Amino acid sequence: MSQSGLFRRSSVERTLNRATTTFRRLVPSTARDALDVGAFALLVTAVVTVGFVQGGLSMVVSLPAVLGGSSIVVLQAVFACLTLSGLFGLSGLVLLGQLAVGEEDRFPVRGETVTAVVPVHEDTAVLHRSVESLLESRYEDLRVLVVAEPDDEPSIERAREYAGDERVDVLVNTRYPGSKAGAVNYAAETTDSEYLAVFDADERVDPRFVSTAVAKLDDCDVVQGRTVPESDGIVETVAYYESVVLGDLSQRLLTAVTGFTMAASRTIVMRRDAFEAVDGYDPAMLTEDYAFAFDCYEADLDVVEQFSYASTIEAAHTMADWWGQRKRWMTGYAQVFHSLLGDCTSPRCYRDLLSPVICAGSVLGNLFMLSLVSKMAVLVVNGVAGWALLPALTLVGSALSLRLYDSTSGRLDGLGVGYVLMPAVLPLYSLAGIKAVVEYTVSWDGEWYSVAKGQ
Repeated sequence: MSQSGLFRRSSVERTLNRATTTFRRLVPSTARDALDVGAFALLVTAVVTVGFVQGGLSMVVSLPAVLGGSSIVVLQAVFACLTLSGLFGLSGLVLLGQLAVGEEDRFPVRGETVTAVVPVHEDTAVLHRSVESLLESRYEDLRVLVVAEPDDEPSIERAREYAGDERVDVLVNTRYPGSKAGAVNYAAETTDSEYLAVFDADERVDPRFVSTAVAKLDDCDVVQGRTVPESDGIVETVAYYESVVLGDLSQRLLTAVTGFTMAASRTIVMRRDAFEAVDGYDPAMLTEDYAFAFDCYEADLDVVEQFSYASTIEAAHTMADWWGQRKRWMTGYAQVFHSLLGDCTSPRCYRDLLSPVICAGSVLGNLFMLSLVSKMAVLVVNGVAGWALLPALTLVGSALSLRLYDSTSGRLDGLGVGYVLMPAVLPLYSLAGIKAVVEYTVSWDGEWYSVAKGQ
């Protein structure tokens, strides 16, 4: 396995990177920062304005014969409400159907060794969550490998406290320091287990997850588990419902139509040969998990989701952390999109062409979500604000159904009232996404935001 995956870079992408580097070298950082702010304001204004104008346009809709066959005139904003409600409603039904059907539960106790890699960086306060929950796993042939950065002595010391258990080892990432991807790749190189798993330091892993994942690997290459942010505050609740809508719900129809299934860098168990088939994670990518998912997709690996035994994770505790984390994710998505555009110039299969289209939905979809705000304003201006309740209630109902599922499964306490915040989550996330894409294009210099844990 190569060190960094840089050999996967296409000539087109290298050309784009050189052009971007030249621009940033010639234009002073203060000018780029000003351009960044101006471009963001201009783009947001344009999206809101276009959304308002579009929403006010009239559309002639022909009714089917069973409804009389006549035509009616509706605002485009009303049509947007119906479309959004249909998408979220159908996604919710698909997801709830999957959960209702359930999964075949097989809990092997022994088998091939699973190396559970836990990369850490300034995670001293939360490392106990992952390590202790993994040690409670029902799967006995599980080994925990904590990989720490060489300059993070507190995490190294904390990890070594667990190394007294024969199932726990500590590895200092001296070979590929500086990234989660490099830490996982180094761990893979130093072990020879048939199965590799990756978990974040702040995860509480369900004791049944690894066992059921191993059973599923008899018939697939990668098993991706679900993570549930702990909603113990207002910001944390926003993060939970955002995860439900933009993660759990939005992926349903995408997977059904394209076959693309997210394969991340946490709550994941995979065959070693699958990991090596895509050359591991790419340290050059800010969101190495998103890039890894497309690598798996283009390599035609069979990625299967495991819903039943989700991990709970810490959510951002402040709005500054929430905003910074989402900007980091979306900056990484823009970087992956940039890479995929270069790859599609010499496609090996249809998935190489479909990948940038899928990724574009994540990057550019924020423009559509933000435009919905001004389209809702059109409904208010025209005295038909009641139509806005349709997508809002569909969104809240779908999210609340999954919250009920998580509560009855014991992962969360009660329903709470956080679901009333749902209509505000999408436009807020859209603003963070648009700001991230603008920064990636104009001023991003490789820095990324780190969220505080263990508060």
